[in-house]
Amino acid sequence: MSVHNFLIEKADAGIRLDLFLTSKLGKSRSAVQDSLKAGVVQINSTIVTKASTKLREGDRIVIQETEAEEKLELAPVPGDLDILYEDEALLVLNKAQDVVIHPAAGHRGNTLVHHLLHYFAEHPSFHSISPVRPGIVHRLDKGTSGVLVIAKNRQVQDHLSAQFKARTVEKQYECIVWGTVHRSGTLKNPIGRDRTHRKKMSSKTSTPRASETTFNPLHHFTHFSHLLVQPKTGRTHQIRVHLSEFGHSIVGDPLYGKGLTSKREESLDPNITGFLKSIQLPFLHARSLSFAHPTTGERLSFTAARPDSFETFLELLKTKDSP
Repeated sequence: MSVHNFLIEKADAGIRLDLFLTSKLGKSRSAVQDSLKAGVVQINSTIVTKASTKLREGDRIVIQETEAEEKLELAPVPGDLDILYEDEALLVLNKAQDVVIHPAAGHRGNTLVHHLLHYFAEHPSFHSISPVRPGIVHRLDKGTSGVLVIAKNRQVQDHLSAQFKARTVEKQYECIVWGTVHRSGTLKNPIGRDRTHRKKMSSKTSTPRASETTFNPLHHFTHFSHLLVQPKTGRTHQIRVHLSEFGHSIVGDPLYGKGLTSKREESLDPNITGFLKSIQLPFLHARSLSFAHPTTGERLSFTAARPDSFETFLELLKTKDSP
């Protein structure tokens, strides 16, 4: 483990944390932001993850990087990419379920980033964006499929990231949830890291952040509903948390759903229960994404086809779970 220790002097007071560390560590700004997100940076013995934190004279910054983090090197790995669009600035994909976006604790190899490094083997500008998350502007959970935009260089990544931060990117998701939802609505529970279950996000948190999700039923069945969902903010696990706390968790969600309980199994058609026992991933799909092209300013919109399992389950519900 290596430890970096800095005492902020008067000349550096007021500077952003990420800019200060970029100059002191000799790393790219995105690499510094990756370290912040990993929780290895402390100011005055308190972990700080916000890149825009303004430093004050007398602040003590301590960075502890583990050997694994120091030696993490991404190697290109061949992999299938379902490409929806590509030009000189960006790439738009339909991410498959069960694909991890980038390396993190517990999952170091064979991520989408590894596949992108292989695909962009002859593009040095892509490789130089970040040592851990090159091209990644936003993320989808491992079990979530759908539209994902990838930047080909740092300027494009910064431009797209700014659009997400300003909430000018329009996102639409589809999901299948437990229970019948007859009305449209908006969910606004502030969410953050759950106080008890550290792997979960929740409204039962000491660090609540404003969150907003709208939902509209596309079709309701006897025991399930097919929803169109639009997250206005981009909190971790936001859709999954909001719908679960609303009482309609996403079918197949192993973290926020109760799953196929014995009571539920008794009320469902055997064909449905048999299908549910075979799935291990949530029915959550990033259906569409709309944003301004970072070079031309043109408004672009992309739509991704639902996974086969999603389509199969919908058809099964239409025949075996109709009201």
